[in-house]
Amino acid sequence: MSTKFAKFQNVENDSQRITIEFDSDGNVTANANKKLSGLKAAELKYVNGKWKAYNQDARNFLKNQKNLKNLNDRTNELYDISDANLQTKVRNTTGFTPAKNNQATTLPTNPLTRGDLGLGSVDIPRDPEGFFIGRYPLNQKDTDNFDYLRITCYDYEPGLFSGGNQFFKIDDIDKRVKKRRGVVSLPIQAGISEQNSVGWGNNEINPLQLAGAGIAGAAIGGIADAITGEKNSGAAFFSRVGGTARAALAGVDENLIKSYFAGQAVGANIIGRGTGLAINNNVEVLFNGPNLRTFNYNYRFTPREPKEADKIKQIIRFFKKTMAPKRSTSRIFLKSPDVFKLKYTFKNGDSHPFLNNIKICALNSFTVDYTPDGSYSTYDDDGGRGDGSMTSYQVGISFMEMTPIYNDDFWNDDEGKEGTGF
Repeated sequence: MSTKFAKFQNVENDSQRITIEFDSDGNVTANANKKLSGLKAAELKYVNGKWKAYNQDARNFLKNQKNLKNLNDRTNELYDISDANLQTKVRNTTGFTPAKNNQATTLPTNPLTRGDLGLGSVDIPRDPEGFFIGRYPLNQKDTDNFDYLRITCYDYEPGLFSGGNQFFKIDDIDKRVKKRRGVVSLPIQAGISEQNSVGWGNNEINPLQLAGAGIAGAAIGGIADAITGEKNSGAAFFSRVGGTARAALAGVDENLIKSYFAGQAVGANIIGRGTGLAINNNVEVLFNGPNLRTFNYNYRFTPREPKEADKIKQIIRFFKKTMAPKRSTSRIFLKSPDVFKLKYTFKNGDSHPFLNNIKICALNSFTVDYTPDGSYSTYDDDGGRGDGSMTSYQVGISFMEMTPIYNDDFWNDDEGKEGTGF
């Protein structure tokens, strides 16, 4: 019994389709529809670990690395949803080697994040529905003058520390190997924006606190000396602390110091009340850390034909499914939901040359209003696929970038060099 897997060669254009087939003997063939330029039907076959072509047009098609990668990706996805017996036949018959990230059915055992905790491998049920491709509106093709937002869904790939000398280096999530789960293409709408911000805040430290820091530093230094045996005497230790205090507070009236600490103890401004003086807190704005960005989108989906109504329903279901956490087979553990890569895409399929790029995001909110016009209204098309569809849907999508933007991203990352950077 054969297994067929229909996928689009160009994921942004549903008129260009390739059907990949594993037959019962493990042979792999690709059947392209006639709308795919330069490639006739049944002209590709996977032999000895490589795709082979039967005429010059198909060979030219395979010379394009983007086409070849897409064909290999779809083959990996078909292999991934096949049963174990058929997978064995495919490997033995054609020499097909699945991608590493498509072989894993369990969470990998990381010696730091899982192995040392005694968790081992955790079995997560495989999604049987395969790769998803969604587009709205359906009548827009890549050949039209149409820029769009491409949202690619990936498995979340955890990453903590690298080994060796890079033990404390955490790999950026955009650099980790992830498995694609689907692609949704939506029109770019008015109101797209970004807000970059970092954390700055007031910080205060007065001379008495500085003196305290100096005393603490001297005390720590004295303890370290005592431990190492360099100055292993109590007299030397207290001499160091006392000397630090005297140097820091030279010229300050002893009664003022007592008043300050007395006020700290009782929660009152003793110095201000007694002398009219105030401690100079040396206020300065200091950097606290980076902030994460959020991206919010609102779409009005209005189906104009049964096929489009069906696709809108699938898109809504896809986002709700992929943002949900995954349960282990034992239901003891939860695996992180899928993550998303957002890309403003120009009409030629490249990154938009005048818009920002976005790092991998989590989908933290997805809302659907099934009656956005204030009343319940559905289509009736005499039993077609859109029969019963809402006449309109209002969808709100909120993404949060999973890693901050750093200065070196603008020259070390290829996307940082595109458009206006991140």
